[in-house]
Amino acid sequence: MRTRGMVTVVAAVLALTAVSGCGDDEGGGGSTGAGGGGYGQSAGSGGRLMDTGTQGPVSAPTMADIEAFVSARTTCTDLHMEDRDSDHEDDPEAESAGKLWGIKERAVCWDAKRMGVTLMSVDDMKSFQTQARRQSSDWYLLGEDFAVTGGPATTADLRGSGLLALVCDPETQIPSGYTKEKGLVDGCTLTDFIS
Repeated sequence: MRTRGMVTVVAAVLALTAVSGCGDDEGGGGSTGAGGGGYGQSAGSGGRLMDTGTQGPVSAPTMADIEAFVSARTTCTDLHMEDRDSDHEDDPEAESAGKLWGIKERAVCWDAKRMGVTLMSVDDMKSFQTQARRQSSDWYLLGEDFAVTGGPATTADLRGSGLLALVCDPETQIPSGYTKEKGLVDGCTLTDFIS
């Protein structure tokens, strides 16, 4: 009886050792630069190496999923739906739900300082990036199927979450060691350098 119990313990220890020994076999260090295909931090990211546990972009297909993702990392209270950008009601190209921007749903919540945080479910990311580039808007954080924008506190809290900043300004310098992925629109880059 005693031998049988020891065999079980030894088998469990060996199984745990084998599982914990598994890792990223792609070229040592787990770098997720432009060739790596992942949204984790790159090995040269100023000591911020972090395994997000995901391959590819972060996905949140519904507004409830987006709210849960954001709320797990920063303050997002009093969520309410909006189909127009109230700051630019008269602008026909203003960010709003609809075909022009490729936004399926748009909602706003509030951060700890009562600044607006906009959550957007995007069903056409190429249209979204096209309009963001046309409007010279470099303040969007993107997942696979959603976008978030907010104030400095929200942006800082979402750093390292797996979201990537959309950068379409050729003057913006992205330091070495950060992810640089080609956007869906010429002249735009996706990066984990979130300043």
